[in-house]
Amino acid sequence: GASLNKYGTVELDYMSSLLPDMKENDIISSLEGRIYFNPEENAYEVADKFISGNVIEKAERIESWLLDHPEHEEAKQSLAALRAATPTPIPFADLDFNLGERWIPAKVYGRFASEFFGTDIGVSYHSNMDEYSIVCDQKNANIWHKYAVQGEFRRYDGINLLKHALHNTIPDINKSKEVTDKVTGETKTIKVRDGHAIQMANAKIEEIRQGFVDWLGRTPDSFKQQLADRYNRLFNCFVRPNFDGTHQTFPDLDLKRLGIDDLYKSQKDAVWMLKTNGGGICDHEVGAGKTLIMCTAAYEMKRLGLANKPMIIGLKANVFDIADTFRKAYPNAKVLYPGKNDFNKQNRQRIFNDIKNNDWDCIILTHEQFGMIPQALEIQEAIMQKELDSVEENLEVLRQQGRDISRGMLKGLEKRKQTLEAKLQNIQDSIAERKDDAVDFKMMGIDHLFVDESHQFKNLMFNTRHDRVSGLGNPDGSQRALNMLFAIRTIQERSGKDLGATFLSGTTISNSLTELYLLFKYLRPQALEKQGINSFDAWAAVFAKKSTDYEFSITNDIIQKERFRTFIKVPELAAFYAEVWE
Repeated sequence: GASLNKYGTVELDYMSSLLPDMKENDIISSLEGRIYFNPEENAYEVADKFISGNVIEKAERIESWLLDHPEHEEAKQSLAALRAATPTPIPFADLDFNLGERWIPAKVYGRFASEFFGTDIGVSYHSNMDEYSIVCDQKNANIWHKYAVQGEFRRYDGINLLKHALHNTIPDINKSKEVTDKVTGETKTIKVRDGHAIQMANAKIEEIRQGFVDWLGRTPDSFKQQLADRYNRLFNCFVRPNFDGTHQTFPDLDLKRLGIDDLYKSQKDAVWMLKTNGGGICDHEVGAGKTLIMCTAAYEMKRLGLANKPMIIGLKANVFDIADTFRKAYPNAKVLYPGKNDFNKQNRQRIFNDIKNNDWDCIILTHEQFGMIPQALEIQEAIMQKELDSVEENLEVLRQQGRDISRGMLKGLEKRKQTLEAKLQNIQDSIAERKDDAVDFKMMGIDHLFVDESHQFKNLMFNTRHDRVSGLGNPDGSQRALNMLFAIRTIQERSGKDLGATFLSGTTISNSLTELYLLFKYLRPQALEKQGINSFDAWAAVFAKKSTDYEFSITNDIIQKERFRTFIKVPELAAFYAEVWE
């Protein structure tokens, strides 16, 4: 406890100085099960930190280290502890598979399709475009007729529909309709969506998707085991430690001035989780409890050298209370809490320099003041370029599908491309015209961001081909959320790790699939990448089931309503979330 309070880590030299009568080996023995040797760090770590996160990956790394150091007993004990903590593998029979999950090798989909259609079919996946492509040289009756839909303007064969099945989309099929102009009485022919044909196409796509699940059930046991092993390695590998923060003594914390006897256990545990992980998500109810978690965690991170310059941002209505709590809790701390005039146009540069040039224990700003801080132009450029690449790749994919695709979706993406190009050009112009004395977020040296009421930043941009699915939110996102992404990526780029920020909210997720994905996009980009997930569509392919309902419009046309109805693989998704949540 003393070592963790003073250094935040297991420091054996310090512990030996406190216990001069005990040998180092005896200290290690007495802490068996509470500390573990991590060969990668060449140091001991507390169980909370060591047996957490992706334990399968950690175990594999220690296993390969042991090949060169076969006699190392402590490392063997560490490996055994990780193996014991590994989640029970989920058997194949309990797994819910979707056609088009990106982690399943594309050649598996090729084998299924070849058997399903009765002819040789090759499937490849291009991760940079998040796109499946299909090659079939010998089309047969199944492709031309059984799994085909004839529209008025073109035929959609089984290969077209297989591609839609892999991407979980539905083709946009049109028909012509004669309409009479009410004023002139003239009759003209227009294109409208063909509800019946779309319904037929969707039924055949569902048949293909169900066919994949049935085919998997008929594969040999050895193959089923391989697939289940691969899934368990990627998704069923996260362990959430029991974050017990009761050992913390919180030096310098003035409980008397706060008018309390002690922090609640839930607050101590939350602070310990944030210190151990370097950030996370706190779903604590509104009130003083959450404020004190932020203030204490920020001060502790600074005291232990886990962060050099933490920043707290909150709602205008709350920041005075946050600053007041911080000053009561730590009366000797060096806290910057600027007044609203400090952010007037003429004073702004001075306050930015003030943040940059001083060694603050904490800086406390409103969301609006935070939004006025210029973000590093190079980070902005890199992120906008990545989004633009993603939109251009989606456009390229849709153009290849030709008339399969709705004009509305194409127009939407083209408009998005123009907007992003204009934004990127603005950023590049700003880089060219930048003044030497300009201060941006990166220069300020902020290395941890506490975001109170973080749901205010939930509308982050994302790319999707599911343009007809209701309830996904606006893919363009808000400038405020984009600004937050720039700041968090700046911190993550410096540390080379995920997190670097703490989101606090009573309502982090309002039951929306996209909001959960975007939380991970902010806080865990590297972890998503390891799962082969680089877009919303790739994420939804693993964790969501889509349903399509048909309704009649006022003009008696059939219209389709698509929704992501349910989460699947919930325990693994929950473990991925819980690893950084308190």
